[in-house]
Amino acid sequence: MFAKKSHNNCNKQRNVCTNSYGWILVTCLILGYISCTTDAAPENDDNDYYDYDYGEVDNENPDPLITNVKDPPYFEKTQTKVLASANRDVIMDCDVKNMNANNAVVWYKDNTIYTNGQYAINHRVEGLRNNSLLLKNIQTDDAGNYYCEVLPQKIRLHVILEIERTLTILCDGREVLDRTVVYKQSESHICKCKSPGSDINNIKWFINGQPAEEIVNDIDRSTLILSNIDAHYAGVFQCLDDDGSEKPKHGMFNILVNYIPKVTTHRHHINTQIGSNAELYCDYKSEPIAVTRWLKNGHSLSYSEKYMISYAKDKHSNRTTLIVNDVEDNDLGEYICQAENALGTSELKTHLMLEPEKGQFEDIKIFGNKVILNWIVRSLQPLSEAVLDYKLKGSYTWSTTTVLHTQRHDSGIWKISHEMELTPGEWQTRIKTRNTAGWSKFSMPYIFVIEGGEDFDILPDGWSDRVNDVMLAGFGGGQNNTTSSSTSTKALSCLSFYSILLYVSHRFH
Repeated sequence: MFAKKSHNNCNKQRNVCTNSYGWILVTCLILGYISCTTDAAPENDDNDYYDYDYGEVDNENPDPLITNVKDPPYFEKTQTKVLASANRDVIMDCDVKNMNANNAVVWYKDNTIYTNGQYAINHRVEGLRNNSLLLKNIQTDDAGNYYCEVLPQKIRLHVILEIERTLTILCDGREVLDRTVVYKQSESHICKCKSPGSDINNIKWFINGQPAEEIVNDIDRSTLILSNIDAHYAGVFQCLDDDGSEKPKHGMFNILVNYIPKVTTHRHHINTQIGSNAELYCDYKSEPIAVTRWLKNGHSLSYSEKYMISYAKDKHSNRTTLIVNDVEDNDLGEYICQAENALGTSELKTHLMLEPEKGQFEDIKIFGNKVILNWIVRSLQPLSEAVLDYKLKGSYTWSTTTVLHTQRHDSGIWKISHEMELTPGEWQTRIKTRNTAGWSKFSMPYIFVIEGGEDFDILPDGWSDRVNDVMLAGFGGGQNNTTSSSTSTKALSCLSFYSILLYVSHRFH
């Protein structure tokens, strides 16, 4: 419209100019030109120039400016609970909304920082990329209040971690489930096992896999009374709620007992000979570990050409060995093995000698009222004789059988076999031997029982003639001198150990 009106004005101006005088022609043309060019862009035409409708403008409520600002982060819930089982891994989520690159996440337990981003306080804790918290191999101590905090807004999610417990074990009022407790020798403690919702009579205790009644004398249902604790109390204690279900509730804890060293040896008397090397043994147990030493005549022995000291360890005990090289007369006598730790000192005495060692009982075979006893004796020198004592329970005196001959079984090892016929009852027997240097000490008494019953006195046909052809029992043959103070017993002429085996084999086949 604006262009059309401007064009009409231009034509009107040109028509006026053509009707005027010629001298005015040029002026009209100039004025027409000026008019055309001026009308094409009027400076102020209220009716024609502003004829475009822009609509109404609300000056009081202008349109908002468009920006890139996002909503702040927030949690839909500010508190949650997580239930987990002990000895498992657990993940606690930090479910934050509107998280952006400017935010950071920090995990706390109470007031202690656990993770800052993916940096954790220890190997059991890990911050995951999705801002969750991973706890590995959780224990009862891990239960508590955890917080996921988003920075810089400092908004928090409260996570309550609860450890699922099958039952509760308290020792002296302190929870010990899945823990190790340390007690000292001679102390006394009370441990209780509680299983909510269960009958107290269902509670059973076990120590190192065995029923606690076999180790502890004082048990009152769910209560275990540990009086005068010693080393044998150390180990795994288990509580079982035996309610008859397929998966009964159970729990355990460990007891570590600190005690004075215990020293032992299976050979208190060591036979040797002049010019040979002798070995003395000392086994010991202790908690905490002990330091050992060997003494002779009150003086501590140290490593030298004369003495060598070695140490060894197995799953049952520790061992220290004293080796005495090139034995002389002044090396004979008493040696002391001493073990010491922070709680005290223990010791044992070992004797180095030329006489035979105490006899060690090997085995016994009983056929009715006939008994075959086997012993082992250590002596580098030849044995000349052996004395075997025996007596019935209730008797105050020993009956004695003397065997005059010996039989070497191996280098320095002598085997003694002796047969007797005894009446039914409980018997004790012991033995001592003599070599060129003298007599040994009596062995520890061995106790056995002869049951009443079938008579085995009669040998199979033909055996009576064969017995005389077999080497006599004991130490290789010879005659036996027997003295007895009991009229209820008698010593038989000894048969060979091998003849008895043949007799038994014949009878039972």
